[in-house]
Amino acid sequence: MLSGLAFAGGGAAQAADFRFSQGALREDEIFDSALAVPGRYMAEVARRLLARLPETDFLVIANPLLPMRSALLRQWVRTPPDRPAIGTDEDGFPLFYIIPRRLAADLERFLLLLSAQDGRLDADLLGAVLGESVACRALPVGRMGTPPGRGPNGWLNGDRRLDALKLQAARGLRIIRSRPDWLKIPFAIYYPMHAGDVLFVAMASDMVEQSPFTRQVVCAAYADIPGACGSRLESIKLKLPWISRDGSISEATYFVHALNRLGEAADENFIVFSRILRLYYFTPFHLVDHARFALGESITRFEQTLHGRDNATHKRREPAAGPFKVLFHLNGGWGLKTYPKAQIRTVMKSLASMGIESGVLGRPDLAEAGATSYDSEDSATLRRTVEAHHLFVGVDSFPHHFARLRMGWPTIGLFGNTKPTNSDASYGFDYQTSEQTLSCNRCGAYDECPAFGGQECINYAPPEKVVGDIVAMAERIYGFRP
Repeated sequence: MLSGLAFAGGGAAQAADFRFSQGALREDEIFDSALAVPGRYMAEVARRLLARLPETDFLVIANPLLPMRSALLRQWVRTPPDRPAIGTDEDGFPLFYIIPRRLAADLERFLLLLSAQDGRLDADLLGAVLGESVACRALPVGRMGTPPGRGPNGWLNGDRRLDALKLQAARGLRIIRSRPDWLKIPFAIYYPMHAGDVLFVAMASDMVEQSPFTRQVVCAAYADIPGACGSRLESIKLKLPWISRDGSISEATYFVHALNRLGEAADENFIVFSRILRLYYFTPFHLVDHARFALGESITRFEQTLHGRDNATHKRREPAAGPFKVLFHLNGGWGLKTYPKAQIRTVMKSLASMGIESGVLGRPDLAEAGATSYDSEDSATLRRTVEAHHLFVGVDSFPHHFARLRMGWPTIGLFGNTKPTNSDASYGFDYQTSEQTLSCNRCGAYDECPAFGGQECINYAPPEKVVGDIVAMAERIYGFRP
């Protein structure tokens, strides 16, 4: 639940309550983005209220980390405000923000820096931006304590990732206080890893017409991806290995190391921690759209989303001379995301019996199944390898997204324990997915199936379905018949 009040000319409040959308994007729903910081949601609520009451003087916006209704805000703010303030619990945890129109309309980007956890820090930050004192008032509501973890509002409350928001707020305040040119300092989105993450933000940046962000922090190992994916953001290279998925280092700790490693660049940019802050697989939206919202785009109609767009390719291709070739990518970053070896061997041997050659990225162990293994150290090499094959078939990982979303190559997505709608493509003549659509998807497990045990995901399509989907697409696009 997201809520706010708008006051104009000393009159009664105009109230609004919104829900995180599950796909319909109705008038009372706001796009659910896993990458958008709480301040981005404050900005979105402010936009909606200003649209309803253009003459607004002051806005009262509930802390997005807390599922609150406007009726509660009305109890706390009974008269039209005349100055900015933050209402907190007895420990200083922010409950709501009172902001003037000019902050929402002209200085909206600075809302992105708010911690949404430390009222005094946020009051100092807003005061520095506005050039006036911002009161921090404790309400007689006791102590909030730790907000409910992973509650119905979807935030990872209690997760250390939220600590990174306090760090970004403190650094933003320091920059404003020390730099007379702070209004001109660029905003950089911090979403550096993994490869697919960088691709999604790069593509989103090319789709957003207006954004406060002009830069993106990117792990140096993936520095070629933004350019290869048409990014409009300047890259800030982070010379750190991408963060491990085993939990050995927290996102907040990695953020601290990243800022230290960036050094001077961290002081030359307002860096916004836009890592996964909500449970992204709770929503049906694509991660490219998640990134678009985080970058500043208000997505209010389904037709604006990636899935709301038509897959425009509906024509046959001329097959190249020589045998029909299929390129596979089978390793997705953790155990359950890897397509089972015994099954892919069956697929490749079945294709070989039809005269179809198989290539595979980074799997020399599949030579026994007749597959040629290819190395792909950068986007340019990957592009050449994909172009040397008629079809691409891959798990939910960067090569799959690059081949389809960037290259527009005929592609079949293999999905096991990750949710297709978060990272597939528009379905049509030359794109489809292949899975069993079991109800346990998305389980969120990494190394062992929590439902059936073992180290393989049984939601992956069996060999006969994968082979059938490949042959059907080959005939549909190229007129190929084995």
